Amino acid sequence: MSKKKLCLILGLVIIMAITMVIVPGCKATTATTAAAETTAAATTTTAAAETTAAATTTTAPAKKLVFGNLPTSMSDEWNGYSVENFKYAAASKGVEVQVIDAAWDGAKQLANLEDMISKGVDAISVFVWTPESGEQYAEKAKAAGIPIFFENTKLSSDLIDYQFKGDYVFNVACEYDNIGYQAIKWLDKTKPGAKILYVRGQPGMGIVEAYEAGVKKAITESTSGTTVVIRKDTQWDTLTAQPEVADVIASGEKFDAIFANNEPIAQGCYNALKDAGIEGTIPIIATGGGPTGLKQFDAGIIDATVASPVSLQGLYLFKAMWLFVSEGITPPEKFIPLPNMVITKDNLAENIPWVASDAMFQYVGGLDKW
Repeated sequence: MSKKKLCLILGLVIIMAITMVIVPGCKATTATTAAAETTAAATTTTAAAETTAAATTTTAPAKKLVFGNLPTSMSDEWNGYSVENFKYAAASKGVEVQVIDAAWDGAKQLANLEDMISKGVDAISVFVWTPESGEQYAEKAKAAGIPIFFENTKLSSDLIDYQFKGDYVFNVACEYDNIGYQAIKWLDKTKPGAKILYVRGQPGMGIVEAYEAGVKKAITESTSGTTVVIRKDTQWDTLTAQPEVADVIASGEKFDAIFANNEPIAQGCYNALKDAGIEGTIPIIATGGGPTGLKQFDAGIIDATVASPVSLQGLYLFKAMWLFVSEGITPPEKFIPLPNMVITKDNLAENIPWVASDAMFQYVGGLDKW
């Protein structure tokens, strides 16, 4: 064999050997790369799934709070403005409010409580009829595990010799003895020796009874002989007040001043005086300081009113419920009274409004802390 052919054969053998070594290496590299790409894809898919899950967890909406509000009667101006302010504050916090009107029916109000319990609301407020009826509500709410809050009547009071038996979170109301005291003191100062016709609301709720304590204190302190000579009871409204005063006028009983337990009652008193042709001759002091009272000043119906802003009653009530349910914060005091002061045409600018607005929140220190 020639040397030239031998070199050619050896070259072919070397090329074949190199090919056998290189090709398997390429296959291994390709397989490795493919496996790596598969793993990366799987990792990316897993990460995407985790991101989606995290996003789902982050954006899930929190449970919306639902508060039950049980008024005695929405037709009552005082009660109505409390509810208006309660709902206004609730809307600012995204809280749903369910209101069921008892329309002056005590049995219906208790049934309304049971309805709220069956709906599973987060908290319940009650415009209470009497401290005794409040105990029934407290007992039922406790059995259901729902916190309960009360407005309008001071549940425990030495003035009426009553200590509330039951669990509740918070109570807001007027200290009606202070209002009665201020009303009689104003009459004693502006009309010394006044013979007063006291046209009251409805006894039995703990409200008239508290008023009487303040009235009697002021009379005791009078040095001019101011006194209450006649007492008449009403259903807290114009309709029942007017005939009561008309009957007194017709009877010939003498009086020269009127203390009306609220401004709707004052309207009834004025109507009766007007029917008898003696309006404007007998001063009338009422209580409230609400929209009706402000109009009565303009119409010459009342001479003064002991203002107690029920707007703050609704706001304090919501604030207590909101902080307790959303933050677990208990009110610093179990009872908070409303402020009050005598308002006449001379100091109307000092009256605290009843109409709901953001500006009202300042009077209760805001809604986010005590």
